[in-house]
Amino acid sequence: MLDTRIAIRPARLADLPLLADIERRAAALFPESDLPPALRGAALPFEALAEALLDGQLWVADDGGLPVGFALAERLDGQLHLAEMDVDPDHARRGLGAALLRQVLAEAARRGCAAVTLTTFAHLPWNAPFYRRHGFQDFAPAAGSQLAARLRAEAAAGFRNRVALRRAID
Repeated sequence: MLDTRIAIRPARLADLPLLADIERRAAALFPESDLPPALRGAALPFEALAEALLDGQLWVADDGGLPVGFALAERLDGQLHLAEMDVDPDHARRGLGAALLRQVLAEAARRGCAAVTLTTFAHLPWNAPFYRRHGFQDFAPAAGSQLAARLRAEAAAGFRNRVALRRAID
């Protein structure tokens, strides 16, 4: 259940510098065997966040005017793709991830997309099992697709145990 003080809203320019800290704090939860130390301190470039904001594809979980989580989507293979979703660990288990995910699904429906896709860790409870509870299913992207290329790039960067998931938009 979503904490009643939390609102899901489109990101604002002033939010962008705060999102890197949320991303790094969330990344610290991942085992080194899945997320190498060199990637642990990395964050999305400001330019990528700004582009997503301009495209209407970046939302934050707002607690009293401050972002405590965010979801960033992009177009991939003609669908909306959840490229990144992070919640500050101090605000975990309050329904923020589910609320951000509902926002992405609603945006996909609004844009006429047939599905939302994502890549995630197969075995971590707050990754693939979380998304499966929200109706996502494992799938193998087509060999020449952008999503297949994304999985290959993630593996080359040192990510382990990754899967692609898809949820149809009703």
